[in-house]
Amino acid sequence: MNPPTAVGLISNFHRCSDPAQFIRHIEILMPLFDSMNHVVFFIKNPQAQYILVNQTLLERSGFSSKQDLIGLTPGEIFSGQQGLEYTLQDLKVLAGKVIENKLELHNYRSGQLGWCMTHKIPIYDSAGNIAAMAGVSIDLAPDDSHQLRRHKKLAAAVDCIREHLDQKLSVALIAQHTGISVSRLERLFKSVLQITPLQMIQKMRLEAALNLLKDTQHPIVEIAVMCGYADHSAFSRQFKQLTGVSPLTFRKTHQERNKAV
Repeated sequence: MNPPTAVGLISNFHRCSDPAQFIRHIEILMPLFDSMNHVVFFIKNPQAQYILVNQTLLERSGFSSKQDLIGLTPGEIFSGQQGLEYTLQDLKVLAGKVIENKLELHNYRSGQLGWCMTHKIPIYDSAGNIAAMAGVSIDLAPDDSHQLRRHKKLAAAVDCIREHLDQKLSVALIAQHTGISVSRLERLFKSVLQITPLQMIQKMRLEAALNLLKDTQHPIVEIAVMCGYADHSAFSRQFKQLTGVSPLTFRKTHQERNKAV
């Protein structure tokens, strides 16, 4: 039997008769959430303002105490378009949308950059109104080499993606190249790497684009082609979906940080 995850814990509180009591109950669990240094956990009110945050979120926000975050929205914590995108995402959840298994690249105020899988749910009161929202962002392992060494077929699939990033890729094509069925390939990715093959393609393409944006002066249109995107608009759209900012904003922010160091 698998141990309960952070997602499972908050899902048990999807409906609550007393929102204030719900918050008090979650406060009791905060030492557990604080101990998860690979998980960002939070509760927000109907205005998308933080009510509770764990230690991991505090450290990545660049603030000195949890109390400094309470009452703020992501737009007031994370700079520019990124903060706005996070807030807009929250407002969709507060309108009733559930977000599951959303691959994101978080660019934290502390300067930390990392992939995570985000889950957010609305919290309803006894009258059926949305009283709050809860969310977790779970870090993906930054280095998958040790898992891949134990799974030759999976390693072959990842190598196939890496070698053909600038070409049109499909899960069926990768499965054919690897010599296994699409269903088995998808099971392998989810069980070992916790992401789907399609998400791995997105991840590896974006990582290549990030390196080119940071380390070269190639035009963004050229980077889009080098990383396998159909056109500049498709690249910018997916880049923004995964990072919360545009490629140009990311490049400018990275250059400004380098100058400040």
